[in-house]
Amino acid sequence: MRFLPAHGYDIEVVTLPTEWMDYQSREGFPGGEVDAHQPESPTDPIIRYVSTVRYLNWLQRAILVPDLLTIWARSAARQMSSRLKDIDVVYATSPPYSGMVAAQRLADALGVPCVQELRDPPSFHRSIRRRSSFFGRRMVRFERKYLSRADHVITVTPRTRSRLLELHPRLDPKRMHVVTNGYPDIEVDPSRSGRDPSRFTVTYVGTFQGSVKAREESVFTPAVLMEGISELPPDQVSLRIVGSVSGQQKKNIGKLDPNGVVEFLGLVDREIALAEVAAADVAVILADDDDWWIGRKAFEYLRYAHTILAVVPPGDTTDLLRSHKRVDVVSPYELEGIGPALAARFEQWRRGDWERGPVPEGIQTDESCVAGIAEVLELALQDADTGAG
Repeated sequence: MRFLPAHGYDIEVVTLPTEWMDYQSREGFPGGEVDAHQPESPTDPIIRYVSTVRYLNWLQRAILVPDLLTIWARSAARQMSSRLKDIDVVYATSPPYSGMVAAQRLADALGVPCVQELRDPPSFHRSIRRRSSFFGRRMVRFERKYLSRADHVITVTPRTRSRLLELHPRLDPKRMHVVTNGYPDIEVDPSRSGRDPSRFTVTYVGTFQGSVKAREESVFTPAVLMEGISELPPDQVSLRIVGSVSGQQKKNIGKLDPNGVVEFLGLVDREIALAEVAAADVAVILADDDDWWIGRKAFEYLRYAHTILAVVPPGDTTDLLRSHKRVDVVSPYELEGIGPALAARFEQWRRGDWERGPVPEGIQTDESCVAGIAEVLELALQDADTGAG
């Protein structure tokens, strides 16, 4: 939304009826004055109610493909097709995957091309496949249906593209494109961090997902970091957690932190969060056991972090991070490696014998990423003009 107008595009935003998008609509989107259409639907109260009831939420996740918001997507497309005028192309990002439904239905209703940006394909998710083999097969069919109907598809890595082509051999390779993630091209000021420079600082930006009881094997549990932190001198180390952490999760972390080395910063704006990453001696990336994952955070950290501890499985993210010497990669299947990795960086910090390295080659800014997206949109428009779409 910030950079597409420079490529000649006016943007009409249609958002999903979620709490986060409600907040964004009120606070304003990045890039200035952008009106967000958030169509109301008779199903909105049902969606919000089911989303807050644990067992109903679990039930709908086990039944509805891809998720509950597909009900909203169908009615939203009907509403928006009559309200939106002079639309040339519909562009969707996912997840949530219900956005794929809304985008394709809206494009069909308007008679314009549809570009699906599928950065995290649902067929790759182990967490989705674990629900049941039946549900996993339905998700693959869902993915195939909407990718085959899309005029062009954007993926985040060549490996993601090749895996999708193997899974869906009828997809046209010429319509499958790779545009990587990027980082905001801003000058981050590490002095805006509240860290104590006399302490070796480990920083995690994000949310510990789920409860310890519910996800004891997940790498998102506080114990993953605390076991390694506890091996360092408590008077010389600090673990700063930036993001939303529930009261119960704080209690869980507190039980593992008798020396009080953990600091909770809560939710902060993007520049403060990146300042914390830049100021940290070690910035932590945690990923669950999905080898497809290559999130935006990896690119941001490669741009801003001094040193990175990445607890990630083998795959695209690991390959990207290993290309840089300031990164320690620990597999979620070998968590005992966290302690030695932190201890080695602590010794470097104590000796003061490291320097900040350059941004790795191939890491691009948000602006250059959007230039790649604009090229795909232009291809979709050319196909529509020539009747090839």
